[in-house]
Amino acid sequence: MSDCEWLSDRMPVVARGRAEWTPDETRHLGECMSCQREWELVQLATTLGKDVGLTLDPAAIAGRVLRRLQQAREVRRLRRRAWSFAGLAAAAALIAAIWTGGMQGGTSKPPTLGTAVAGRLTIPLPELESLEPAELDSVLQTMDEPGAGSTADDPALGDLNNDELERVLNTWEG
Repeated sequence: MSDCEWLSDRMPVVARGRAEWTPDETRHLGECMSCQREWELVQLATTLGKDVGLTLDPAAIAGRVLRRLQQAREVRRLRRRAWSFAGLAAAAALIAAIWTGGMQGGTSKPPTLGTAVAGRLTIPLPELESLEPAELDSVLQTMDEPGAGSTADDPALGDLNNDELERVLNTWEG
């Protein structure tokens, strides 16, 4: 280990006051410019953070923490009050709907589940874009019929040979 490495390892211990420089170390420190710069840096580094504990005011910090806790408690209380109000408003709306007969199954027929789902779907079907309205209506009516597109004569996929399967796949792909 060189003198510079030895001095570099001892610098933090000497800077904290736990050891003293030997005469040989002092001589090397006086001669080596690199070690002198490192020693200045170590001395400056040991002074960092000495004043941190003095600037903290425990009473002010405790006051801030208490104010923050009080604000959080107030926010929770307001949220709870808002949810209670929203629940009461929903209950009142439901009671008003029942009271006025808005929930009765009158003349209007509610939409079926399939219609509601189909109304939300947006599936692009480029094959249908070129159809006239009458043709499109015909296709849609055919789709609504039970068992549309399948007959008793249609073979199962397992009954088809490779060429027939390829034709079926080509028709599905468009």
